[in-house]
Amino acid sequence: MHAMTAAVSSPSSPGYPHPGGSTAGRTNVEYRLAKLASYNLLKGVWLDCGCADGGYTNALVEWGVDKAVGVDPDEERVHQARLNSRSVAVEFHRCSTLLPFPDMSFDGVLLNEVLEHVEDEAATLREIKRVLKPAGHLVVMSPNRFFPFEGHGLRVAGVNLPFPVPLVPWLPKSWVLPLMAARNYWPHELKQLVVDAGLKIVDAGYVLPVFEVYPWIPKRLISAYRRMMPAIERTPLRRFGVSTLVVATRRPEPERTAR
Repeated sequence: MHAMTAAVSSPSSPGYPHPGGSTAGRTNVEYRLAKLASYNLLKGVWLDCGCADGGYTNALVEWGVDKAVGVDPDEERVHQARLNSRSVAVEFHRCSTLLPFPDMSFDGVLLNEVLEHVEDEAATLREIKRVLKPAGHLVVMSPNRFFPFEGHGLRVAGVNLPFPVPLVPWLPKSWVLPLMAARNYWPHELKQLVVDAGLKIVDAGYVLPVFEVYPWIPKRLISAYRRMMPAIERTPLRRFGVSTLVVATRRPEPERTAR
């Protein structure tokens, strides 16, 4: 499946951490899994698509799913994920083309900060739909262009800038996409990709940054901000979250008319 290729086709690749790496810290994992739990989705068998070192895959089981399967195109990441495994209910596979699972295998699929990195977004989502059970859910979290920083860094004049660059998401894509390590999306763009894949959107929202990987920000300031996060999420400021969250399910298959 194109979904699991390691590189993107259009943006550059300035050496930013592996897809999902910047959200793999424990605080981020707990915050994002709590959002999934609020939808009462964490049960059954889940696929963590683009699992990196398995942090979210393990957390899915810890948050209540019966079994979690992680897939990633990077053999070293898969090896590390297996070493990091904390439960017999977790398993990991390397795949770079089609997902190696039968149709309708999973109650849920997590696509956490991965879609923006894949070569073919439409193929990725179609393949995910294939492995979802009829009542299963897809949860996508991908960069939100309302967030005023490009979190994947840039490559400018041959030099990697592996730090958040201000205002880049608000510039025309034609200007900045060749410099970027990954895509980003306006919320309506991300939702449209999901709908075009034949999935039905159940809900959409935003994910705030937790500033877990920015050592230059004073810890006291970060602690104060995190205490304010629940209040921020109840205001229009939530639209400036670092990621857009989309929850979708399979559309009912059309009934076939008997001949």
